[in-house]
Amino acid sequence: MKKCPDCGMTIANQAIRCPKCKYDFTDGAGNVVGAPTSSSSSSGSTSVAKGSKPSGGGFMPMIMVTKDNVDELYNDLKSKIIKRKTEFDHFIDFLENRTSWLTAPAEIEGPLAFEKGLLIHSVGVAKQLLRIKDTLMPQLDDESAIVMALFHDVGKVGVEGKPLFLLEEKSTTSTLGLSFGGRSLSVAPTYSINPKLVHMSVGVRSLFLVSQYMLLSDDEAQAISYQEDMQLIDGKENPYTMILQAANNWQTKIYENEEVVKQYNFTSSVAKE
Repeated sequence: MKKCPDCGMTIANQAIRCPKCKYDFTDGAGNVVGAPTSSSSSSGSTSVAKGSKPSGGGFMPMIMVTKDNVDELYNDLKSKIIKRKTEFDHFIDFLENRTSWLTAPAEIEGPLAFEKGLLIHSVGVAKQLLRIKDTLMPQLDDESAIVMALFHDVGKVGVEGKPLFLLEEKSTTSTLGLSFGGRSLSVAPTYSINPKLVHMSVGVRSLFLVSQYMLLSDDEAQAISYQEDMQLIDGKENPYTMILQAANNWQTKIYENEEVVKQYNFTSSVAKE
């Protein structure tokens, strides 16, 4: 018998996958990693370390994107763009220097309703898409995956000079004046939607912004525009749109919900890949 390095469940030595957390024990060729072989000694069995990726394939834990590591992960994603580097860099320069891209929240209320929430979410979706595409759609180019995922919600920056989210600074004055001298105590910031911004869906605004700087394929354009509103295209979604939606759902509904990660034993890591 052996123990699963992810969830600790005791299973048979010949098992190729943990029945609880689906940890993959194979080496990609159907051989069970750590199982005794004719050429191994009785005490020479090995196991895959938690979070490592067996040669030839296997499960790679998701990197949890936080305020502490988002900048490093974001820069790593940017460095992977080679074929469309010039146009990509021009768009990134626009976003970083002329919009709220680096500081905007991802939402008004929720786990990412704080500064840099949008960047954390976008990097997280990109990491999810790169993580699942080798299984669901290996023919999807890495650069295309990064562009679609990183910019699928970029419309949430609004437009130059008109951010979508407006920060509302609030403070409260202590009633214990003797203790705090009547000073204002800062509280968590809140956000509202900018009423001066021309209304359009996030997907449409995202496509509007990206297409001014980058040449997109029609598959990429549909994915960015409709991955959150696939009902609007009446069942005519392409695989790019479907896999981007899957990555977005896994990031939003699972990895941005700590309780779900714990409840279902999803493997995650805060360490650098």
